[in-house]
Amino acid sequence: MKALPVFLFLPLILLSQQECFKLTFNHQALPLIKLQETGDFGIKILGFEEIEMTANQYPLKRWLKNHEGKQQHLINSDASVPNTIINHMAFSTKKLKSVVEHLRKNIIDYWTDEGKKNIVRIRKDGVRQIKIQDPEGHWIEINEAN
Repeated sequence: MKALPVFLFLPLILLSQQECFKLTFNHQALPLIKLQETGDFGIKILGFEEIEMTANQYPLKRWLKNHEGKQQHLINSDASVPNTIINHMAFSTKKLKSVVEHLRKNIIDYWTDEGKKNIVRIRKDGVRQIKIQDPEGHWIEINEAN
């Protein structure tokens, strides 16, 4: 009978341990060679804003943020990074049609996971998506997921 109270509180103890480790997204660091060109792409094509870089400048860096304040830290590096469509970052929008029009206006091709050019893909869950590449070849997914 003395063990009964421990069993009653065990779920609360486990829940409080899980609550200690709720992580929120802070930033993505992206090593690249074309620092200026890729930073300009983030601003002109993705609509990001350049922000003050508070780290040291070795190696050279550019920091960007989106309208939510989510940051991307571009870091000059000659280290090779695999640029496969599986290795991508993703952003959501409620106006994918406007994004596609913006890409066409700026002569930026977009792709499906299957390699179809300038086609909007509809996932199994009904979400429409496209993928583009920055000047370094990093893949960026843009979708209409909530």
